[in-house]
Amino acid sequence: MRLSPKGFDTRARHPDGRDAARLTQILVSGGDRRIRLDAAGRNQYHASAAPSDALAYGSSTISSISDHAFASLLRRWRPRLDRPVAADDYARGLDAIRAGVAHYFGLEDRTAIVFAASGTDLEYVGLAAAHDGRPLTAILLGRDEVGSGCVHSAAGRFFAEETAIGARVVAQAAIDPVFAGTELVDVPVRNDSGEPRASAAVADELSRHVARARAGGRRAVVHVVHGSKSGLTLPALPDVERLVAAHGDAMTVVVDACQLRIAPAGVRRYLDLGCIVMLTGSKFAGGPPFSGFALVPAAIRARVRPLPPGLRRIAYRAEWPADWPGADALDARGNLGLLLRLEAALIEIGRFAGLPSDRIAAVSARFCRHVTDLSHRLGVTEVPGAGGVSCLATQTLRTIDLSARWPDCDLDAARALHTHIARHARRDTGREIRLGQPVRTHRLPDGRSAGTLRVSLSMPLIAELAALAPAALEGRLGDDMALIERAIAAAADVTLDRRTPVALA
Repeated sequence: MRLSPKGFDTRARHPDGRDAARLTQILVSGGDRRIRLDAAGRNQYHASAAPSDALAYGSSTISSISDHAFASLLRRWRPRLDRPVAADDYARGLDAIRAGVAHYFGLEDRTAIVFAASGTDLEYVGLAAAHDGRPLTAILLGRDEVGSGCVHSAAGRFFAEETAIGARVVAQAAIDPVFAGTELVDVPVRNDSGEPRASAAVADELSRHVARARAGGRRAVVHVVHGSKSGLTLPALPDVERLVAAHGDAMTVVVDACQLRIAPAGVRRYLDLGCIVMLTGSKFAGGPPFSGFALVPAAIRARVRPLPPGLRRIAYRAEWPADWPGADALDARGNLGLLLRLEAALIEIGRFAGLPSDRIAAVSARFCRHVTDLSHRLGVTEVPGAGGVSCLATQTLRTIDLSARWPDCDLDAARALHTHIARHARRDTGREIRLGQPVRTHRLPDGRSAGTLRVSLSMPLIAELAALAPAALEGRLGDDMALIERAIAAAADVTLDRRTPVALA
């Protein structure tokens, strides 16, 4: 599947009817319980399976499929929506997506691409690639700013009672005996006041844990993060290079870039260092939830051991490269839901790839300024970024600290506020609004986690905004942020009514 900006019609709308309903059902199949819809047609993150007219600034959490991607899938798949995808067709479809992903990132032929139903599931790819017979030590960086289930999957455990392929399992049990002895080490990315830790200090701590694991006869799987839930990238690439130079084959480095707020050149730099890179199609890419893919460099691919048998409860054969040792032991079945979610994400990546870089920069810069103005008007502050470093992650995702205005607003209160906006913004503002869910970044004086919200751009939203003239772009962002301000204020009146706000200057 070639990536091309041609043929994209931003005005495309899906037709009503049986085919659209069937496609919607397929898009929520082939995943775990997080993907399922409630009576209102929303998943647990308040995202719909069908296109929505929501003001969507919540791509840091999840995205609903765009009108354009939905219409594109409907045109392509309408004749085949009523029959399951055969294993051979599934394999051919995933190979086409592999070609599209490789084209966008400029990958060499020997880079392995492994698919999974979510970023949390991708953790098993890193473990399988690192396994060499020794017990593993998983060094997880920023557990509060990566996927919530990663604390389990990074240690080789099931993170839920059901896998994406429908296997019933015991949550937090090892996915295979070879991972039963995996230990987990947690390394924070922020101090208690919310300031990001220095890159060199984080790298030094990771290095000490690697050395300790090696001394104990264990192999380390080191997680670094490029674009966390709040936009942090730690350690910086030069410090990752220093880690690799110091420890080499004593560890496997896994880059959590699941937000996909990373340029292709950055991905290639990590791969050149021998790092595994994890990405998803349902956040910045703007594809429907859930989908993910891991990029495994040739140097690691050349020395991997056969897949542990426990992977049979997690993945199908075509999701791993055909020549990966042990992949032929996986069940040869198809997952049409995952295939279509990945295809939709690739459609958005292709549209984004056709945008001029100066337009992307202009949209991102104006977005950041408008979020800063929004914060000032609300009387809240922005959570500190990583030392002022500017990259795609910081330019397209901002985190606001509600506790600066409402000192007693903790994480639970912010979650209630976020849910209120998701359910009642249309009543309060005349428009459905979706923001990124709260994330733990720092603590209140009494030790509770402070309440936050995230405002973020996605590839489809950037494509939409980039088509506007400068004056129209200013007007659109100003109107959008005014609606978001009204939604937050209205939700605060209801959910924070027992909390006393500080006086605004």
